Amino acid sequence: MEWSPRAILGSLQLPVAGVGFGLLVLTLLYANSIPPSPPQSDGFVEGLAGFFILVFGAIGFVLLVAGLLIPPGPGYGIHFTRKQRWLFAYALAAPLVGVGAFLASLTLSAAVGGLFEAAVSVFFVALSTAPLALLAGLGWKAVQVATARI
Repeated sequence: MEWSPRAILGSLQLPVAGVGFGLLVLTLLYANSIPPSPPQSDGFVEGLAGFFILVFGAIGFVLLVAGLLIPPGPGYGIHFTRKQRWLFAYALAAPLVGVGAFLASLTLSAAVGGLFEAAVSVFFVALSTAPLALLAGLGWKAVQVATARI
């Protein structure tokens, strides 16, 4: 077996995606297990825990999508079509564009009126469509595999 850079990189497709998926599952489990704040507290600790769970969830999502974008090696991995990879690239770039628009609106909102509302809209549309693009790409591949076996 030849150990070319493509073969070495391709061998990382499923492990990277698997680590991302595992991190997503763990963040969902931990997000549901945060205990409520005591009645007399301000909820800072609960909010801080929620923030870090959100950060780790975002890291897991990025690892999952980046792992699926890695081209497979010879003989192993999942071979996605070009259009499915475009969906994964969108799923990877959309949250970055949304966060960038939100942060840019915070710095430019004093100079340009109405920019904050538009940036918040871009932020929520980008964050909500990124998982849909990932699910669409995976569902598309699942349908291709199912129809090939029939």
